[in-house]
Amino acid sequence: MRLIFDIQLFSEASTKTEKATPRKRQEARKRGVVAKSREVTSAFALLISVLFLKFGYSVIVNPLQQKSKYLFSNLNYNIENVHDATRLFNFIITTSLKIVLPFCVAIMFVVAIVEWAQSSFLITAQSLKMSFQKINPIEGFKRIFSINSVIELIKSILKVLIIGYTGYSYTQSFAKKLLEMYEMNLLTIIKFSFDSAINLILWMSVMFFGIAMIDFIFQRWQYEKKLMMTKEEVKEEFKQTEGNPQIKSKIRERQRKISLQRMFQQLPKADVVITNPTHYAVALLYEPEKFDAPRVIAKGKDYIALKIKQEAVKHRIEIVENKELAKALYNMCEIGDFIPPELYQAVAEVLAYVYSLKNYQKVNIR
Repeated sequence: MRLIFDIQLFSEASTKTEKATPRKRQEARKRGVVAKSREVTSAFALLISVLFLKFGYSVIVNPLQQKSKYLFSNLNYNIENVHDATRLFNFIITTSLKIVLPFCVAIMFVVAIVEWAQSSFLITAQSLKMSFQKINPIEGFKRIFSINSVIELIKSILKVLIIGYTGYSYTQSFAKKLLEMYEMNLLTIIKFSFDSAINLILWMSVMFFGIAMIDFIFQRWQYEKKLMMTKEEVKEEFKQTEGNPQIKSKIRERQRKISLQRMFQQLPKADVVITNPTHYAVALLYEPEKFDAPRVIAKGKDYIALKIKQEAVKHRIEIVENKELAKALYNMCEIGDFIPPELYQAVAEVLAYVYSLKNYQKVNIR
């Protein structure tokens, strides 16, 4: 027997080692795929609820006490038929809703904000679209028996153990106070039981909140790992967005050749070529009837500089050696730019020298 393996599966190109590109992150976000932890939402909802009950005791309990006293002391309902029972039931329901409903709305608002913030304020209907993968039984079995399911099971066990141990430890701390309840009146017992239960749930909520933060960090790590790409995927995406690098290189080379051709076509109009003398060459044209300042019509370095000087000799253009000025013009100006004001004086001296030299040549010729 011979076993056949695809060696490419073990190559570096097929291994997801690269971080996700902005484009892939954006596409995942459009599909509604974001790093989000359900534990964080549940922890916030539970913690806010417990804090509201702890510090908003008077907001809920006192109105309920007052309404109860009013109900049993002043209404004097005689429940003789269904109509009377309905009136009593409606009074209890409406009174309870007036007190509890604002609290429930506030909790729902907090949950919505936390859920929205986790998704970086994403609003999309992409996840609501019908997909065969959602009802595919094979994919369903894969999700049930996947690593994520094992991780969720481990998280659930840890939550039960940690929160259970916290509850047990807290209960042990005030167990002795339970014996003192025999000497308390009914209202004191109710308040003591309520405060003890709220404090117990508060400690459990704090522990649950810590677990949720750890789960959120894990979800972020899992999200980044899921979005990672292979080197081939990055290259393919770069080709799709930026174009094929080889084609772009050829285009740039073609553009550079065209630019050089145009530059050398303009070079015969130059008044002077300023050199370094070997590294830089810059050709200037001054047209006082059109412009106030000279402009650069050709420039080059090393080989291009040599070609510019050769063309200057061919077309009898004056070549002036000025190392500092040539380097400054090359670094500060692009082809077609006017020279900067700080170089006016130096360029004016060069042009004056060139013009005087041309006039001297004309007189000698005559």
